[in-house]
Amino acid sequence: MLNAVSAMRSWWWIASSDKDELSRANLTALVSIFAVLIWFLWAAKKSRKPPLPPGPHGLPVLGYLPFLGTNLHRKFEELAGLYGPIYEVWLGHKLCVVISSPSLVKEVVRD
Repeated sequence: MLNAVSAMRSWWWIASSDKDELSRANLTALVSIFAVLIWFLWAAKKSRKPPLPPGPHGLPVLGYLPFLGTNLHRKFEELAGLYGPIYEVWLGHKLCVVISSPSLVKEVVRD
């Protein structure tokens, strides 16, 4: 098994001269820098989220679903007392923005 693995080594691991080792090191450094740059740009893009209203924290996969109970309107009224007339609730993987004030609903729907 070891002989088969060592026989199938690619050119990447075999350097015939110091020049080959230097070019391989340069390529490795370039690929590493490129990977870090891509990760940094992805993380910066992900962190630019629009500001959301406050809301309760839920569980990672289920969101706030296990805490709602059977009287959904009562729970939303209770959450409006805690967080104000507009708040966010994660229902599973879906983000829901709840607007509980009729005048605020008219203003949001009008625009």
